[in-house]
Amino acid sequence: MPIHHIAWQTTYKCNLSCIHCYAAGVSSGGLLSTFEAKKIILEALEIGAKAFVFTGGEPLLREDIVELITYTSDVGLKPILATNGTLLSEDMLKLLRDVEASITINLPTINEELHEKFTGVKSALKSKLNIINKCIEYKLKCSIGIAITNLNIMDVDNVIQYVKDKEINIDIIATIPCGNASINIIPKGFKYYFLLKHLYNKWKASPMNMFNSEFLARNISIYEPIYIALLAGDYCKDLSRLCSIGETIHIMEDGSIRTCVFLPYIVGNVRRLSLANVWRRLASNRFVSELKDPKRLKGYCNTCKLNTVCGGCRARAYHIVNDFFASDPICILHKVDKKAYGFNRGMNCQ
Repeated sequence: MPIHHIAWQTTYKCNLSCIHCYAAGVSSGGLLSTFEAKKIILEALEIGAKAFVFTGGEPLLREDIVELITYTSDVGLKPILATNGTLLSEDMLKLLRDVEASITINLPTINEELHEKFTGVKSALKSKLNIINKCIEYKLKCSIGIAITNLNIMDVDNVIQYVKDKEINIDIIATIPCGNASINIIPKGFKYYFLLKHLYNKWKASPMNMFNSEFLARNISIYEPIYIALLAGDYCKDLSRLCSIGETIHIMEDGSIRTCVFLPYIVGNVRRLSLANVWRRLASNRFVSELKDPKRLKGYCNTCKLNTVCGGCRARAYHIVNDFFASDPICILHKVDKKAYGFNRGMNCQ
């Protein structure tokens, strides 16, 4: 199985305190050194990755980040910088352009008051919007991420419209209750169900693993397993499960490796094992295989006719009810008339 990218959480530090942040928490170990970082970049290339994602925390708070991004480009990997955008200087933007990097910026709202509540910092929104405009000016490939919470759920349309007019990519992302994110900020029930339906009906948002349909938007994607189930119903065919478990490698700040960044299940450590070794082990990892097996699920996720393309979110189940295999606590499809699963009767997503 090919791997498309490797992600690395470069630092625990951040200059914002966003309410949705899964990465927030107490340091559990020493950061990887510059030498160790270059080693995993080379190992990512060796196992066939096409891109290397620098995330955090805020990666721009690492003193060696320019060196590492440049090194990534020099060895033949595409650098991707996941940043809150507030620390990007014009010099940094020019460097990112020169090494053909991509940037992804978290933009939960375009309302200043909401943005302050979301990030815990005043005047960060103006800086972000300015940087997005600079990315367009410098012709940098840029995307924005919208993490869905109860705080910004009513502003999602405004953010999409603002960004869509600028013709850059939009990633709509489910918020998982870990790190800074409490269960109280997670949209649930019919409120969340109708938001997901709206994202299709108005915007034709694509699942993040599906961009080849003429019926779906190519620049608006959503990372939410339940969205796949809603699209599937009886109408859309050839959909695949939207879940990173067993298919990605995410390196934490201390070198430990997860296959889902939201689950505290460690599959190795880059300080003891090569990425190639971890990738081979992942394919035969019994627990990971069980997490991917719909027959192992409990409750309505076990009996749902769409569990082979959805399966709910294992991270939500773990963090909300402390059971990796429990039904997804957010999903209410079992309460919805099965005929209402699809967005539009007769829709064909092939």
